[in-house]
Order: sequence, then C-alpha cells, then structure tokens
Amino acid sequence: MPRWQTMRDTLLKHPITLGCWRRLKRLALASESPKAFGIIALIGVSGLVWLNIQPATVNLPTKPAIEAPELHQDSKSPPAATAPYVPPEESFILKRRETLITLLRRATVNRTNAHNVVNKLKKITNLRRLKPGQIIRLKRQAHDGRKLSEIRIRDSFNEEAVVQFKDGHYQAVRTPTKTQYLTQLVEGEITDSLYLSALRAGMPKKIIIELIRMMSFDVDFEREIRTGDRFSVYFARSYSPDFNDIENGRILRAKLTLRKRTLDATYFKDSKGGDGYYDKTGESTRRALMKTPLDVAVLTSSYGKRKHPVLGYTRMHKGSDFRAPTGTPIMAAGDGIIEMSARNGSYGNYVRIRHNGSYKTAYAHLSRFGKGIKKGRRVRQGQIIGYAGSTGRVTAAHLHYEVLVDGHQVNPMRLKLPTGKTLKRGEKKAFNRMLTAIETDISQIRKTNLASRTLSQKNTSTASVKPVTAGDGFL
Repeated sequence: MPRWQTMRDTLLKHPITLGCWRRLKRLALASESPKAFGIIALIGVSGLVWLNIQPATVNLPTKPAIEAPELHQDSKSPPAATAPYVPPEESFILKRRETLITLLRRATVNRTNAHNVVNKLKKITNLRRLKPGQIIRLKRQAHDGRKLSEIRIRDSFNEEAVVQFKDGHYQAVRTPTKTQYLTQLVEGEITDSLYLSALRAGMPKKIIIELIRMMSFDVDFEREIRTGDRFSVYFARSYSPDFNDIENGRILRAKLTLRKRTLDATYFKDSKGGDGYYDKTGESTRRALMKTPLDVAVLTSSYGKRKHPVLGYTRMHKGSDFRAPTGTPIMAAGDGIIEMSARNGSYGNYVRIRHNGSYKTAYAHLSRFGKGIKKGRRVRQGQIIGYAGSTGRVTAAHLHYEVLVDGHQVNPMRLKLPTGKTLKRGEKKAFNRMLTAIETDISQIRKTNLASRTLSQKNTSTASVKPVTAGDGFL
C-alpha cells in the first residue's frame, strides 16, 4: 500500500479526527439556518474528496526488473582497468637534400633519440639509398612524444627496415610486406618500332627492355621487324595491398610473330636452380652474343669496303654502324669482362668486352659510359654499358659495333652464334607441364578480354575495337 494511503487511514481513525466529525454532525443537525448548513456541508465534502483522491492505476503484467549498475564504486573496490594509450602512426616524406636525421628533427624527435634510432637502422639498411619522396613512418612513445617507439622504412618492394623500442632498448629487424602474385598479358601490333608499339600497348618500360634483350639473340631489329608484325608478352607482377602499388617481375612467356618466322621464349627454372628461356622444343634461346646491342636503330653502314664519310677515300669498314639518337642505351652483347673503357682516338668513347677466349665485342662513339663500366668489371648480357653519341671522327650520332674472333674483326650480321643447352628427360617433362599451364592461363585471359570488349560494344554505340589487348590473370 502506498505511504500516503497509510497516512490517510491513520488520520481518519485518530480519536481527535473522529471527535471533530461527531461535533460537525451534531452542529449540522442542530443548525436551523440553511446558509450555515451549506457552509458546513461544503467543508465536510471538500475534506472527504481530498482524503479519498488517489492516482488512477492500470494493472499490467510486469517483467522482472533489471537491476541497474551501480553508479558509484565502493571505495574499497579497485578502479576499472583502462586501455593503454597507443600513439597514432605518422608519415613524413623525405625532402630533397634532407637526411633522415634532419627529417626526424623536423618531426620534433629528440636529437639523442634520433641518432640512436638512425644508428640501429644503419645495421639493416643502406640509408644512403634513400631518395626524396621516401615515406618514413613513425610512432612516438606514450609518455614522451619526443622519443620514438617505432620507425619503419620500406627500402624494397617486399620488405621494410623496422626499429622498435622494446624491453627498454631499440631492436632493429627486417619484416616482409604482404604481396599478391599476379600475371598480365600484353599483346599488340608493331606499327613503327617494337619499343614504341609495346609502350603504346601499355607494356611497362622494364618489361620492354627485357623483351628486347631476350629477342636480340635471334632478331635483327633493323632488317626483320616490319609493320604488321605482332608481339605477345605474358609477365609476372606483385601487388602490395598495404601500399597499393605494383612491381613488375620477369617475363614468363614472350612471342614475336614476324613475316617469315615466329619466335617464342618461355622462362624455366630447373631442379638445380639454373634458369633461362627456352623455345617449345626445350632448346635454350640464349646465344653467346646478341645480333644487335640496341633497339630503335637503323643499319647505315655494313661490314666491308666503303667510302669514309669524313676522310673521303675508300677503306675497309670493320664493323656495323647503327644510326641512333644521342642517349640511346647500348647493351653488352654477351657476358664478359670490360677490357677497355676509355677515349680511343677516332673511335671516341670506346668500350671493349672480352667474352671468352675467342670472342670480343667493341662499341664506339659513345656519348658517355654506363654506370660502373670500368676496366676489369664483369658485365652481364643485356646490361647497359653506354649511350649512343657522336664522339670521335664522325658526322652524326650513331653506334659503331664490332665483333672480334681470335683478335680479328668479322661481320656481326653473318656470325653463326653457338646455342645454349637443351632440356632433357625429366627437365623436359617439367618444362612441358609448366608451358601447358601458362598457355591455359593466356587463353583464359584472352577469353575474358574478348567478353569485355563485346559487352562494351553492346553498351556503347560509338565503341571502337583497339588492336591491343591486355588483361590480368593468375598462374
């Protein structure tokens, strides 16, 4: 029962209250005046009404009450645990002519702390290779924002150099980044040069250079490449989801369809770790020397007698001249050791490479030498050794290329080059299985691209079919 009802019943049953009611009753009965009787009756009725008023209630089914949590903790109970503060990660971009120390000072890191961190980083990465635009990721210590708890530098596509503050001191480690393996197919028609046509088709420059190096063993780019020839290149790629960028890998399969023949090369790594490119028969596409050590070139003067353009009389021309704009990259025709890299009279800037006991190649009239190209250095086939120019006794920029066999110049274009190895037995079976898998993936990519183009034509009345197709797939 509510408290106010209890108080009302107690008040009504009190002797004084009962006595008052009896007196009012006698007074009302004894009164002969209607006016007095009305006043007394009004007072009595008002009192009864006041005492009997109560709020309207509705009886509804009730659920068990949920006990509310205590708002105030007992003084004896321990305080609730709170999550430790974790400083947010910050990113800084290395500016031009800025060192890592100056970047950390710009980030308000304590000088001593900055030097400690940099000294740790030096043990796991080469800080001299950091370039403007490099992203440096930092985390600060919770108790002191001028000290670092972590620094991360992505110094390669799939690895980071990391220094972390743990157990009271800094620890330097290298950690891998997440990557996804992809493949891509780029195909197209040659309309001018292989380089420019492949570039327009969307092929990355790195892949184009690798393609030229691969095909230079068998292809004379000046005489054999014609408008209407086709190329198809299937290559590997790696995608980094954390950084949202892509790195192009090696060519897995390449095909050149020329007027008179078709060349193909597929990458294969044998059980002993040796790798290389092979044709469908399992024969290595590698030769001792490239036929031409550059692309986008025109043969202007062949091996043999000719009238010298500067001296004006006929003399023996002991090499091949390729017209090439100044700055065109020149590649080593084969593996070997630099025998000479210097100015050489009428040859101008000159490089000569010894490939084995019999073969040597020479490159003249270079505008400049490649990075690290010095006497005694070992170079690999396809490595850039210099850039075309017009140094020495010349009338225009070009490359003079010589092949020497046992010390005598021979015609580079007619040289019969030795081949590499041929896969046998178990290695050949493994190669065939891999080749089948690659061709299946290429076929699937082509079907996907064809379906995409067909759908695009249906949705757009003005759609045009491009001669180049490109797509992504998985191997």
